[in-house]
Amino acid sequence: MRLKVSVAAVFAAVTFASPLAVFLAGTPEGGGGSSTASQPGGTESNSPAPGGGQATIKVYDSAQDRVMELAFSDYLRGALAAEMPPTFAPEALKAQATACATYALRLKQQAAESPNESLKGADISVDSRLHQGYISDADLQTRWGQNYDYYRSLIQDAVDQSGGQILTYEGAPIISAYHSISPGKTETAEDIWGQAVPYLVSVDSPGDLLAPDYETKETFTKDVVRENLLQKWPDIALGDDPAAWFSDLSTTPSGTVKTLAVGGKELSGGDIRSALNLRCAAFSVSYKDGTFTFDVKGYGHGVGMSQYGADYMARQGSSAQDILAHYYPGTALEPLTNFLS
Repeated sequence: MRLKVSVAAVFAAVTFASPLAVFLAGTPEGGGGSSTASQPGGTESNSPAPGGGQATIKVYDSAQDRVMELAFSDYLRGALAAEMPPTFAPEALKAQATACATYALRLKQQAAESPNESLKGADISVDSRLHQGYISDADLQTRWGQNYDYYRSLIQDAVDQSGGQILTYEGAPIISAYHSISPGKTETAEDIWGQAVPYLVSVDSPGDLLAPDYETKETFTKDVVRENLLQKWPDIALGDDPAAWFSDLSTTPSGTVKTLAVGGKELSGGDIRSALNLRCAAFSVSYKDGTFTFDVKGYGHGVGMSQYGADYMARQGSSAQDILAHYYPGTALEPLTNFLS
């Protein structure tokens, strides 16, 4: 039996794709998502994909209001470049390429079954706030400058060596969520999105503790916090004592705030992350002398593959297959061509 989980419902539950994007007002944070934020790009083509008979994917560039039909492999190169730095270890890049391919294929299948009118006939958007990122070769030349040829070769090698495979569970492409940095353990889909997914469970990710900016501090005056909270929840009842505004934090085993009381209203850690633009919902909060301090660990929603965790595993000798099996337990690798007509 195939797992019936709506990608749209799960992906829409998350904002802030990582530096990459991701995973998405989608899922990566990685969709969506990690990486580095993408910029719209690509070239429009109404002709057959290079190589004749190659699988294609239709990509919507909202900035230019156009749909591009790209060879799947070309799209994948641009998605990988947007979602993970080319300087990451080769096996981590290969793992990310497989996650990106799986993500795109699942959305392509969804678009065929239930088209999204906002995509204007496309399967996926280049907007990393909605789906995983994508960046064209032309934009990569601008971004990478004199390193373009070398970095592009690293990305292309990862795409080629990933073997054209995707991740499946019980024969169907998985929700290949990914993010930049976990709090040290990844999160379960159930704790973050409210729906259990058998392969999106909590696993150890010790390499994240060594990631740059694993732990950050964000400070806000009480007036800024009040303004942001009231903007999101106009009926919230904030008292005269700011030290009492946040209370009763409950966290997941990984450290993400599940619920907390704010002015008498029960909110989620994700709600506060969104309201204050925090890097992650794994935080603690303190108040002193008119200032709130949020100690934040990680970057992204924390579900699925940690990109910095993957890079750490690869540098310790793990293969792309090892990395994928660790972060998506119980899944299998299958050829992408099995799912394309």
